[in-house]
Amino acid sequence: MAQKTVAVLLAVWEPREDWLIELLDSLNGQTYPHIRLYVRDDASPTYPLSRLQELLAAHITKFPYTLHQNEQNLGSNQTFAALVCDCNDERYVAFCDQDDVWLPEKIANTVRLLEESRLSPVAVCANVSVMDGEGKEIAPTMEAHRRRHTFLRGNGLASGLIYRNFVMGCTMMMERKRARSYLPFPNELVHDHYLAYRAALDGAIDYLDEPQMRYRVYGGNQTGVMTGVRTKQDYFDRRIAVFDARLRCLKQYADSEELQKAQIWTDARKKNFSRERGGFRALWKTRNVNRVTSLFELFALRFPTPLFRFAVRLIQKGAL
Repeated sequence: MAQKTVAVLLAVWEPREDWLIELLDSLNGQTYPHIRLYVRDDASPTYPLSRLQELLAAHITKFPYTLHQNEQNLGSNQTFAALVCDCNDERYVAFCDQDDVWLPEKIANTVRLLEESRLSPVAVCANVSVMDGEGKEIAPTMEAHRRRHTFLRGNGLASGLIYRNFVMGCTMMMERKRARSYLPFPNELVHDHYLAYRAALDGAIDYLDEPQMRYRVYGGNQTGVMTGVRTKQDYFDRRIAVFDARLRCLKQYADSEELQKAQIWTDARKKNFSRERGGFRALWKTRNVNRVTSLFELFALRFPTPLFRFAVRLIQKGAL
């Protein structure tokens, strides 16, 4: 196998077939000559593995592929971890979702950046254009779609990644051996966020400004922000408690001053949510750790429920 072969790691669960076919055709159309596709189905309850095999045979004709299925549903994090274990000889790994469309030069351009960037990056990623469920472009870049999404490059990015992940997993590439060294993947944060954080601890991250794929968003919540939040308790469970668990996870890899500051802020958020004495003051005092989130929680969590829900809907639609 060529030394610089790229292992494309595709996690599949209950795929919409027309979208999956579009993805497979776009992988098959890559200009980079050394690819192997690894596919792992996460125990789809209704989509037959035999049908997935048929699609692979029909649409992946230019490079080899391997298909596995989890014995039980593991979720995306552990499915991608298993895919990292599935590949053995390739130089690089690229993570892949089941419903996007890769532009023909995506792998070639990403390999080139990984090998030739003056930063000597540990991991690289790329911008994307954004399309809806029907394949119609709704934004030319991710920044145009999500107002607060900002791609970053350079060293020393781990502190910022505590709060927000700018690395989209479906555009990420790194050396296979390094991805292996980051096993096991925790469940406290999504695999791409975890990998970006570990990479930033080890060195630089770089990105391609030009979109390298068409990223599909669909459903009522198109920004991904406030997913599943309808009530104040939902907000606590999905935004505050999840972040608290993330901090405990990240402390396993580095107990930095920024992590300590983030923990003090999170403790203040919990006190403010539960209306403990001094909670409002504590969050106001630490608001500059994340000003937007702090101000929302200081005031919106005290709104009457209908007004709180209205504010959440505005955020979900990208209006705030």
